Amino acid sequence: MAVKRKHIIIVIAGLLLIVAAVFASTLTSGESEKYYVVEKGPFEATLSCNGEINGLVATPIPMPKILGDRDLRIWNLKILNLAQDGKYVKKGDFIMQLDASQIISGMREEQQKLETEEADLKNARIDSTVQLTELREDIKNAHLDLEYNKIDLEQSVYESAAYQRKAQMTYKKAENAIAKKQRDYLLRQNRLKMKVGRSEEHVERSRKRIEKFQEAMRAARITAPEDGIVIFGENWDGTKYSKDGNISTWAFGPPIATLPDMSKVISETYVKEIDIAKVEVGDKVRVSFDALEDVVINGEIKTIALVGEDHKDFDMKVFKVVIHLDETNQGLKPAMSSNNEIILANEAEALFVPLNAVLNENGESFVYLATREGKQKTPVTTGLENDKFIRIKSGIKAGDKVVLNPTPEAI
Repeated sequence: MAVKRKHIIIVIAGLLLIVAAVFASTLTSGESEKYYVVEKGPFEATLSCNGEINGLVATPIPMPKILGDRDLRIWNLKILNLAQDGKYVKKGDFIMQLDASQIISGMREEQQKLETEEADLKNARIDSTVQLTELREDIKNAHLDLEYNKIDLEQSVYESAAYQRKAQMTYKKAENAIAKKQRDYLLRQNRLKMKVGRSEEHVERSRKRIEKFQEAMRAARITAPEDGIVIFGENWDGTKYSKDGNISTWAFGPPIATLPDMSKVISETYVKEIDIAKVEVGDKVRVSFDALEDVVINGEIKTIALVGEDHKDFDMKVFKVVIHLDETNQGLKPAMSSNNEIILANEAEALFVPLNAVLNENGESFVYLATREGKQKTPVTTGLENDKFIRIKSGIKAGDKVVLNPTPEAI
């Protein structure tokens, strides 16, 4: 009986020891979760931002200049049909067909006008010929009269002095008449020449307009100037060009479409103004894509906008950043979204602590060190951070133990 009681006491003692060990382990575990032992190791700080993929070089497809010629008075045209957005096309392939009914109507009106103007020109030339012929005949007759008066003047030597005087005056009058007729002829000739010239200009203008209409009809069918993937542009209201929509004929407006060359790829992204100071030209970037699983391409920042801009997706000003990718991938398409990780820092050995170990007060950063004397408030100089850790430049050393999530109760 005594032996049995002894066994029971041993078992109970063993259970108490186990419970104590578990409790001590729990306390130790709970305490370890409150501290972080500082150590040196590789540290990387990144800035994540979304972007859009495009070709480094893109061939624009502008509105044909002839369609925007003011002489044709065509301000917008309807889109009858267009190629599929994102489709690969070769040089000369169909891109867009515009409604040419306005062009045809304008050309018909101009052709009718040309017929009238050609008839006017013909009449002006005939009228000029008739009038100038009559004037030349009149001058010719005047010369004959002058010859007759000259003979009379020569014979007047046998007449009285009064008759001689009369003959001289008649001859002089005939000379003056010829001079006047010649001056009138030149004036009439110039007037008729100007009239015919104006008619010729009207005819030439109409012919050139008809040639422009014919060129515009050919230009209404737009084809690809180079090989590439078609990316259609946007109208003035921000909507993409589509079938049955209207398009402005302004030749200097935004391009109808672009053909990006995806052999060299860029990612265009925007960085908030609060982060732009961290980013520099030459920073390396890791670029991944939601549409391409397990595809990661390295890149480098090539340009950073000097001036910030407003953007509908941000509540503050942003700066445009262009990243050149080191290589391409056959799965990349224009306007595809990208996830850009800009590498701000990448050190083989650095001191860093969790973000929740650093507090800020009056613009200064500090941590609480766990020492034998208790918790010690220690100022630190911080650097860049990532989503978990922050770089410590000075203030603590490897092996120090810092308090995590310090609170007044813990201190």
